[in-house]
Amino acid sequence: MAKSATTWEGRRALTDNPATSPATYGNAAGELLKLDQLAEAAVFFGLAGDDQNLNMLIDRAVEDGNFFLFKEAYSRLKDKFPPRDRLRTHK
Repeated sequence: MAKSATTWEGRRALTDNPATSPATYGNAAGELLKLDQLAEAAVFFGLAGDDQNLNMLIDRAVEDGNFFLFKEAYSRLKDKFPPRDRLRTHK
């Protein structure tokens, strides 16, 4: 039975299983993104190795002024040095 990332128990079951594939983590992140659970989605995008979506979350965090989301997504990037100009909003 496939576990859903929409519940705490489902997320725990996915992360506790060493055989969980990157694609499964990516699908879980997509579910969480649809539910606007962005910090949780960052965790699963990180587990999936999906820097593109982590960068999207970083951009959104900068736009929204959400330091918690920024820190969560940034800490999971493989490339830890995004361009400095991305960290400023232009309003």
